[in-house]
Amino acid sequence: MSAAGRDPAVQALLDKEAIREVLRRYCRGVDRGDMELIASVYHEDATDDHGIWKGLGKDFAVWIVDMLKDTVQCQHLIGNCTIELHEDAADCETYCCSVNDTGQELQIVYNRYIDRFEKRGGEWKIAHRLVVFDVSHTLPREQRYGEGLDPPLVWGSKDRSDPVYR
Repeated sequence: MSAAGRDPAVQALLDKEAIREVLRRYCRGVDRGDMELIASVYHEDATDDHGIWKGLGKDFAVWIVDMLKDTVQCQHLIGNCTIELHEDAADCETYCCSVNDTGQELQIVYNRYIDRFEKRGGEWKIAHRLVVFDVSHTLPREQRYGEGLDPPLVWGSKDRSDPVYR
């Protein structure tokens, strides 16, 4: 059966999963410092409002990788995700918790991505993003869990040397 003849309920499930995949790619891109992966989640003319940064999504990709370049590690975890489809557009609210290890402190932020997705050329991407901040904490960094273990733990890295790229 062609996509045009597909059951609308099945197509809605496929569209929502495609949108969730974009959200997951965004998180991986930021956590791995992968500028190309981050930029790939935005349409060419997409805008992003992160509060402290506003502009085109593709430019946000450059800015965030540079801003996080001196951090030890960061991790974005996404949770509740509500997607309202409107044919080739969708309104999406996604809860996120991010942890940033600066080497001196842990920055923990709970926020939501309020996204407008559009399906262009058969591909879902972000057309506009607004980041809404709900809760944040800054804690002093102590010794990393597992430091000094033998054999050592496998640690992630903020670049393509991370094990996920093998």
